[in-house]
Amino acid sequence: METHEVVSRNADRYVEWLNQACSFPSLAGEPQGLEDMASWLEARFEALGATTERLTFEGAPDALLATIGHAAVTEDEAAGKSVLVYDHYDVQPVDPIELWDSKPFEPVIRDGVFFARGAADNKGDLVARLAGLEVYAELHGELPFGVKFFVEGEEETGSPSFEGIVSRYGHKLAADGCIWEGFGVDNAGRPELVFGAKGLAYVELVHKGLASDQHSSYASIAPSPVWHLVEALATLRSPDGTVLIDGFYDDVQAPGADEVELLAAIPFEEEAEKKRFGIDHFIGGDTGVDLVRRHLFGPTANIAGIHAGFTVPGASKTVLPREAMARIDFRLVPDQDPDDIVVKLRRHLAKHGYDAIEVSTHSMEHPSRSPVDSVIGRASIAAAKRVWDEGPVIAPLMAGTGPMYPIANTLGIPIVSPVGVYRPESNIHAPNENVLVDQYLKIIEYTVAWLEAFGEQTAGA
Repeated sequence: METHEVVSRNADRYVEWLNQACSFPSLAGEPQGLEDMASWLEARFEALGATTERLTFEGAPDALLATIGHAAVTEDEAAGKSVLVYDHYDVQPVDPIELWDSKPFEPVIRDGVFFARGAADNKGDLVARLAGLEVYAELHGELPFGVKFFVEGEEETGSPSFEGIVSRYGHKLAADGCIWEGFGVDNAGRPELVFGAKGLAYVELVHKGLASDQHSSYASIAPSPVWHLVEALATLRSPDGTVLIDGFYDDVQAPGADEVELLAAIPFEEEAEKKRFGIDHFIGGDTGVDLVRRHLFGPTANIAGIHAGFTVPGASKTVLPREAMARIDFRLVPDQDPDDIVVKLRRHLAKHGYDAIEVSTHSMEHPSRSPVDSVIGRASIAAAKRVWDEGPVIAPLMAGTGPMYPIANTLGIPIVSPVGVYRPESNIHAPNENVLVDQYLKIIEYTVAWLEAFGEQTAGA
């Protein structure tokens, strides 16, 4: 019996699993929604024959560790090979709610597209892997190696407890490779895999320059906190995207020769991306492999939001606001350190006369990177070649951030983000998040394929 046949026969049930998972409002600040999602996952894992336990950490929603297969159910790691699978069960906020065409936690399918918050990030991949375990068992019986699912509930808020959880429970997480969330397919439908992620320093800048809001007529004599903050922001970056903070690039590691070769092979659909963004050029005017290199190996300084004064739509009020706030995310590449970047940011502001601006940190994550030729890397690539007609696109780093540094660097486990349910139109972190039903079902098939390939790679090892 073929994998596709088993998945097709059970397709309605597996879509219903995704429907159930995406019905839980597992948001930061919604402890009941997080708990309901964690409990649902426990029940699903146990129905598949896994042993589950809660990994608790102060102030954090419980992480789940579910073990299944030949080796991972024992403490004796020498008994066999194992693979760690990292996913998260929390989701992004739904704002702005008015831009959704349907309710975020009442999934709907329209023209073969499944809409719900969390469908693409990351419940689609997680549930597809649960289904993949069931399909594998029907086709082959017990796994000849161990699989450990490590599912946390804080990823969308920067995984603030993740390093502590890994430090406390690292002995339970040991594995020969780590499958980390899921990447997706590109504009042409080609499967994509990545082997690392940028880091992140997310900061908030606040300037309180007046005792209270004033009538805007006083702008003739009173300094504006908003202008002060805007002028400070303008010192951080040049129009071509270069970050102007002293020492910002000191620890940046250029891609190696093998990584440059991978970059040159990545098909980047420039015109399609321009159309999707609604732009006519890219930052810095780059094109070709230089554009791909900038996108994957270029650190950034992005203004994520600014707030000050009176902003009620359709109304007017002349005011000189007492304070202004901006949030900035710095995407970092190996070997930049987020704490070091914040120190340099504070030093930069002081040097330019903006030391009165308060700086506070939020999400802080180190960049991570793993070799492409690890056992789990080879298995993921081989599986993609079996499931898709198009050859896989392999990237050494992704432009976004993931909490893989404690896994890849602290525990020394090679990571790969393999093909997942995401596509450029999936609207992750935005209204109307979605996945194609057919692609979700295909990721179930792919899960079976990489399980098979990992078994082949480690047989007799």
